[in-house]
Amino acid sequence: MAQTTIKTEKVTIRRSPKFLPFLITGGIIGVIIGAGLGLSIPAEQRTAEPVITYLIAYGTGFGVAAGIVAAVIVDWIGAARAKTLEATKLER
Repeated sequence: MAQTTIKTEKVTIRRSPKFLPFLITGGIIGVIIGAGLGLSIPAEQRTAEPVITYLIAYGTGFGVAAGIVAAVIVDWIGAARAKTLEATKLER
């Protein structure tokens, strides 16, 4: 018969966000806002330059940055709420 040993360790349990969904969501929201701003410019005030593409590009960049900032804040809150518990491990 194998002998079983019991080990007790302290472990930290916390929830952390996945950064990629925050990044993608922020980028999509930025594209939507940039396109909305570009299309809201009246036709007689538009120039020959593709201003809408600049607005979409900058909107996407700002949206991605805002998504990352939101993910870092959620991660910081999750780290503050982390709990330390004792876990028992059985080894044979």
